[in-house]
Amino acid sequence: MLVILMVREAGLRSALAARLALSGIDVVSMEQVDAARIGRLGGSAPVLVADFAATCAHPGGLAALSVDPLWHRLVIIGAEEQVEAPHLYHIPAEDPATAIAALLRETGLTH
Repeated sequence: MLVILMVREAGLRSALAARLALSGIDVVSMEQVDAARIGRLGGSAPVLVADFAATCAHPGGLAALSVDPLWHRLVIIGAEEQVEAPHLYHIPAEDPATAIAALLRETGLTH
């Protein structure tokens, strides 16, 4: 599985990358979505893990990300805007690494 981290806060981004990598997940950090780069990385059905600030900076915001067919799952940390989609998960900002790891296990995306 390929997880794209689009998280603005450096400490959180590092903690998430470490936690996910230890779970056997391929993790790539990006400041903004780059579909061509994601395609070159390979892997099918990438998962986007982003904080709310990063989604706000994306053209069209969270609403645009939620309808983009690129993503198998969207995991949004601390979202103030509650967009709904079947593949969209909202994670509270408190201890997101644990919540994200559990979510990916529950949805069968990790070992």
